Amino acid sequence: MVGNCDSHGQEAVRIRTVIIIGDWRRAIIYNAELMKLRKFHLVVIAGMVAPAILAAAMIARADSVTDKLLGVPSTKAATVRSGDVEAIIEPSVRQAAPGQEIAVSADFTIASPWHIYGKPISTDYVPTTITFDNALLAKQSMDFPKPEMMKFEALGQTLPVYKGSMHAGGNVKLRPDLKPGDYQLAGKLEFQECSDNICKMPQSLAFEIPITVASAAH
Repeated sequence: MVGNCDSHGQEAVRIRTVIIIGDWRRAIIYNAELMKLRKFHLVVIAGMVAPAILAAAMIARADSVTDKLLGVPSTKAATVRSGDVEAIIEPSVRQAAPGQEIAVSADFTIASPWHIYGKPISTDYVPTTITFDNALLAKQSMDFPKPEMMKFEALGQTLPVYKGSMHAGGNVKLRPDLKPGDYQLAGKLEFQECSDNICKMPQSLAFEIPITVASAAH
């Protein structure tokens, strides 16, 4: 982002909105050309872009897939894609007993020159998180690696980011009162994709991973 002053000597912020709809997987890009140097705000005029935001929400999606290739474990996985970010979220097993704890991994690929954000970070940004629905779970935890601290000279800020490839891991514990049967382990991935010059709309992408709950004696 680049800071500038208007002809009256006061700081001004002008926003050019670039809407990309040709690729249904790509979210709307807002190019905040002349943002204030002290802040990295993504400024959106709701009355002007509300229809575009609704369209972006409709086209952003997550695809659930099963690895069936030779040599690949038979566990179910969810592949979540949006724009230049992909995450493969995978439990360590496809079948578990009520009350069992299951390891979960998440492998991210972020295309250059983009980055996503880690923690801690101010509310001006959206950190990367994975949250599972509690319908099947007694508890959950996800641990992300320490992000790279990246300095943005024009902004006068140093921010925690992930670039390239990144691995996160954690655990979920199934509720002990679950009945045997087939379920969907649902959740959502949230992140915001930015480059040095522009930011895309924050994403909140739902996913589901098939899992079988066996009897406790199984």
